[in-house]
Amino acid sequence: MRIVLGCILLAVGYLLWSIQRSKTSLDNLQPAAPMLTLLPTSQPDELEAVQNQLHLVVINRENPYIGQVKLIGLDPASPQSAQTALSCDRVHYAGGKGICLTLDKSAPNDVVLVTLFGSDFKPQRKFAMEGYPSRTRISPDGNYAAFTVFVTGHSYDDPNMSTATILVDTASGANLGNLEEFETWKDGQRFQAPEFNFWGVTFAKDSNQFYATLRHGDTTYLVQGNLAARRLTVLRENVECPSLSPDDTRLAFKKRTLTGMWKLTVLDLATMQETPLAEEESIDDQVEWLDNNRILYQHIDPDPPPWLSVMVIPADGSGKPEVFVSNAVSPSTVP
Repeated sequence: MRIVLGCILLAVGYLLWSIQRSKTSLDNLQPAAPMLTLLPTSQPDELEAVQNQLHLVVINRENPYIGQVKLIGLDPASPQSAQTALSCDRVHYAGGKGICLTLDKSAPNDVVLVTLFGSDFKPQRKFAMEGYPSRTRISPDGNYAAFTVFVTGHSYDDPNMSTATILVDTASGANLGNLEEFETWKDGQRFQAPEFNFWGVTFAKDSNQFYATLRHGDTTYLVQGNLAARRLTVLRENVECPSLSPDDTRLAFKKRTLTGMWKLTVLDLATMQETPLAEEESIDDQVEWLDNNRILYQHIDPDPPPWLSVMVIPADGSGKPEVFVSNAVSPSTVP
C-alpha cells in the first residue's frame, strides 16, 4: 500500500520528535559550516547545456548522489542532465536564484542550514537557524525567497506544531520579515492572535504579491500578501500549501477532507471555483506547476525497496497520476 511522505523529506523512517522553542527570525541566524562533497559533479558546460532548455531542478534520491541537487533537461530530442555538488532537504529555483534548506545532522538540536545560491549552483550566502526544514520558494524574477521551518514539531498534522516563515532579499540576504510581523486582515477588520502559524508561500509574477497558508486554532486560511505594504488578507478557508500557476490565474493546494486526508485541488482565483484533481491518495506537499496545464508533486512508495518520485497530473481534474521523474523530489520548473 502506498502512503504519503510528510512535508519534510529526509530519510524514510526518520524518527519524529518535538522540541519546544520560541519563534525566531533571520536576525538570529549564524554563518553555516561549508558542505563537503567528494563525488564527481558535472562540468560548467554540461550545466549550461541543460540550463539552455526547459528543465527541472530536483533533489536526487539515487545512490551515490542522494540529497544532492540535479538538473534534468526536458527536451525529448536532447535528453541531458547535470549533477551539482549542492546538498539539500528542500530546494527551489527561479529567475537565476535558488534556496536550499538542509537539516544540520551534526547539531545536538534541530538546526536548518539556509543556503542562497546562483545559476552556477554554488553557495552565495549561508545561514543557520533553529528549526526543522519544511517549505521554500523563490519568486519568478529571483528577487525574493521565502522559507518555512518547524520551530516545534515536524508535521502539519501535529496540533502543537509551530512554524516560522521568513522572507529574504536574495541579492543582499536581508531579512524582509517573519509573516507573523505582517498585519493580517479578515472581513475588513484586523485579525490577530498569538498562536498564528504561517507556511507555504508562493509568489506572483510581480513578486510583490504572494499567497500563503495561515492556521489559527483548527482552521487554515488562504491569505494574499503584499510585501511592500506588509499586509495579509484572508481570502477563504481550508487551503494549505498553495502554489500559483505560471499565468497567475489558479492556485493548486492541498485541501483537508472530512476523512482527514489531503486532497490535491485547484482554485480558480477569478471565480473561486475549486477543481479536485485525480490523485486519490493523501498528498502532503507544496506542488510545482510544470506548465499551465499540469502540476508536479512528490510521492513515496514504501514497498521494498522504498522509492521517491516526482509525479505529474493534469490540473483540470482529468487523467491520472503518472511518474514524471523517478528517484527525485522537490522539483522546480525552469523555462
